Amino acid sequence: MRNRERERELRLLDELKQAEIANAVTRGLNPDVPMRKTNIPWLDEIPIHWEEKRAKYLFIKQNRPVRDEDEVITCFRDGQVTLRKNRRTEGFTESFKEIGYQGIRKGDLVVHQMDAFAGSSGVSDSDGKSTPVYIVCTPAYDNIYIPYFALIFRRMGLNGFIQSLYRGIRERSSNFSYDVFCNQLLPIPPVDEQKAIVEYIQQKNSVIDNMIANLRAEINFLTEYKQRLIADVVTGQVKVD
Repeated sequence: MRNRERERELRLLDELKQAEIANAVTRGLNPDVPMRKTNIPWLDEIPIHWEEKRAKYLFIKQNRPVRDEDEVITCFRDGQVTLRKNRRTEGFTESFKEIGYQGIRKGDLVVHQMDAFAGSSGVSDSDGKSTPVYIVCTPAYDNIYIPYFALIFRRMGLNGFIQSLYRGIRERSSNFSYDVFCNQLLPIPPVDEQKAIVEYIQQKNSVIDNMIANLRAEINFLTEYKQRLIADVVTGQVKVD
């Protein structure tokens, strides 16, 4: 019973985390700011002083050559973009011929075309290389803060919008190609606001992630305790009247 309660608390914390992110990236940090209607399909309102532009005007698509020292980078569904070896190596199909591989540099916006619907968008924390299934972009001008827009694309995936673009694609998949990516209308706060939003979300996430980690540790302890108790009863080390 206690484990079920803790699992429910985990779900609620994750929902709170996603709600905090969604509210901050689409409405900003000032609850009293006037709002206006948008032409963005997945977003009804944004602060009145924010702009709207298509992604093709905000980002430059990169197609860098691969260097000898570049290792494989993976964009995970939790938004982390890092060297594959930093997370795990099992469960991936290795390519003997790296046809079409491209260079990725630290700070790039990386979007997984097939997994973007599940949140696979983020900022690379490393230099490396990837298959052509990744969209790799840099800012087109100075007022574009990549970490903010990585959160925007994750929001578009997690709220179901990216999946809705591909009704003919099999369930739990999509094909968020660059041609589709570049035509998406996006909200654009002033760059100082973009940075403030990202900092706010990072602080909030840190608190919630600590709470989630503590709950998971408690769940693991209770599960192990239950298993040990059952084993002791079965082997006769603990007698049940």
